[in-house]
Amino acid sequence: MTERQCAVYARYSSEKQNSLTIEQQVRKCREYAERHGFTVLDAHIYTDEAICGATDNRAGLQRLLAAATQKPRAFDVILVDDTSRLSRNMIDSLKIFEQLRFVNVRTIFVAQGIDTESEQAELLVTTHGIVDSLYLKDLKARTFRGVEQRAIEGLHTGGRVFGYRHVPIENSNKRDAHGRPAIEGVRLEVEPAQAATIKRIFERYAAGHSMKRIAIDMNNEGILSPQPQKGRVSQSWCQSSIHHILHNDRYRGVVIWGKTYKLRSHETGKRIHRRKLQSEWRRTEIPTQRIISDKLWEAVQGRMRLVHDLYGTGAKNGIRGGRAAGSPYLFTGLLKCSVCGGSVTIVSGRSRKREDSRYGCSMHAYRGPQVCGNNLLVLRRSLEEQLLAGLQAKVLHPDVTEYTLRGFEEALAKAANSRRSSVSDLERRKATIEQQIANCTEAIADGQPSRFLIAKLGELERELETVAGKIASSTPEAVRSCIRDTRRFVEVRQRDLRKLLDSEPRIARAAIGKHVQKITLTP
Repeated sequence: MTERQCAVYARYSSEKQNSLTIEQQVRKCREYAERHGFTVLDAHIYTDEAICGATDNRAGLQRLLAAATQKPRAFDVILVDDTSRLSRNMIDSLKIFEQLRFVNVRTIFVAQGIDTESEQAELLVTTHGIVDSLYLKDLKARTFRGVEQRAIEGLHTGGRVFGYRHVPIENSNKRDAHGRPAIEGVRLEVEPAQAATIKRIFERYAAGHSMKRIAIDMNNEGILSPQPQKGRVSQSWCQSSIHHILHNDRYRGVVIWGKTYKLRSHETGKRIHRRKLQSEWRRTEIPTQRIISDKLWEAVQGRMRLVHDLYGTGAKNGIRGGRAAGSPYLFTGLLKCSVCGGSVTIVSGRSRKREDSRYGCSMHAYRGPQVCGNNLLVLRRSLEEQLLAGLQAKVLHPDVTEYTLRGFEEALAKAANSRRSSVSDLERRKATIEQQIANCTEAIADGQPSRFLIAKLGELERELETVAGKIASSTPEAVRSCIRDTRRFVEVRQRDLRKLLDSEPRIARAAIGKHVQKITLTP
């Protein structure tokens, strides 16, 4: 009997868990393999660290599934310590189970003794999937109750808040894993320097200054800004951060908790926020966290209502939200500044003296020269004409198209020539499959319609279709036909793209976006 080659999958779900659990899971799988005469392949140990099992959108798991479907495949068995390590979602568990069974990969859950070669495997995986899913829902409910209790007691429920510092609440009667006093909660304490900045923002806005002007002035003065969100270009003041501060009730000593709840998207596996009814919010007054007076708060809210009534255009978060998709400008969302990496957008409109709007670096325009020194402004029509000319020269030029097509044709011809040498092998395999299909059909006709025979027949028919397609695509006429169709397709799409570039800006921008992810402009 051939020795089984094994892959291993291990996962733990939280950063607060010990990363050694990965090593423990792998060790358990190695011990199982040794007892049963299997070989664990070191190159095929897949792990996901600090990732929830409620979604299958995990890098390690996806690499494992990709390796399991490759041909030839390096392993034929996957060892997992526990069903919950593979997934805590019953639907995902069954989907993965079927996917691996379809490619004839055996999965063994070491701790529970479940082997997918067993007839009861599907029932056992479903049962444990239900248990794992219920555990996750119960954990979610208990976590929510714990955080809710912290909010009721006036403790901090998580995250950074500009204007405050975290003060841990220690229990001297309890010790953590490192022997230090256990932390039972965190309260927020006003940070004087940041509180002065908060108060200044409220006072300036109430006095009539715009959010943009406030942000630029504070960047010019080098005043510390909140930590940027993950993926942001720079730590600096901007309109949205000013907007967020002006709407935060905490600065008047009122904490509102539970405005939203999270749902996991079945398509992406990511959690998204949904707003709760206002009657379900938790409102707690914490006078020690007050930074501004009620009078100043009302003055700011009153001015924001007035500005919205007078100039509101569906703005969101203090900036022009949601306009990129419907923007009348051809290159909206595609242009980047080479100095700071920020977006190049329309920053200056038309006027009596100037008939056209101008493109410029948004970081310089809205956050000031301390953030980005690129102060270059370019007339919209001039920039768009230059960029379109460059795109047409580099993408639509006949010589470029012809060079690309010749390269494709040569590569296709070379691949076809190398495949012809194996056509005879494919034809022999085709004859073998046809004979096996005939045998299966005869057995079913003789009264042996077992589930195994039906599944095997389906597998053989799919393989026959694949082999027949490879044989058909290897003939010289098929290669010539493919080359003709490709050339015709490129020529048609090229004509369409030229028409799109001369069409309505929103349609043209969508066409450009399919071929160009970003255009970096250097002053």
